Amino acid sequence: MNILELLDGVIRKPAATFEKIAQEKPMGWALAVFSVSVLLGLVSTDYSELQEYIPLPASMAILQFIFSLVFLFIITGLLHLLSRIFKGSGDYRGLFSTLGFAQFPGFLVPIAQVIKGIGGTAGSILGNIISFGLSIWVLVLYVIAFRESHKITTGASILTYLLVLVVITVVVLIGVLILAFGLRGFLLGYASYS
Repeated sequence: MNILELLDGVIRKPAATFEKIAQEKPMGWALAVFSVSVLLGLVSTDYSELQEYIPLPASMAILQFIFSLVFLFIITGLLHLLSRIFKGSGDYRGLFSTLGFAQFPGFLVPIAQVIKGIGGTAGSILGNIISFGLSIWVLVLYVIAFRESHKITTGASILTYLLVLVVITVVVLIGVLILAFGLRGFLLGYASYS
């Protein structure tokens, strides 16, 4: 299948298309779709409210883009590893490819942002509803992508995502505690020398 057929399939027949993507593993195209979707979202983000805190909003956008790419690789790995609990049979490359293509509806984020910006209060409400709908659509596509690439049930797919969320939360909390106690110890040690 060519790229246009794959993108059309993600919209019209996601399950069958994700199964095909998992078999073909077009990682380059998946990375391109994911990257363009993230970039479109970042370009349409209003950073004006953050300008007093962040001197260069462009640097914030670059960091968000890099973090999104790293997060895709990490999430793919965690999902792939944890899928073994439910006897998932797919591979990392197939899952990466399906998750990249699952981000495709993110191409519509700028439209929601334009509606929010030009429509006054009603436009803001409509734009937020569209953004929320797109977010739900992408989440559903992520579940389908994972299910189809690893040949597991929908319930197992959702449960694995929840397990990944727990793992990430625990790792972040441990990191925060280490930083907090390390900083506290550093500050107390510094205060005793003063």
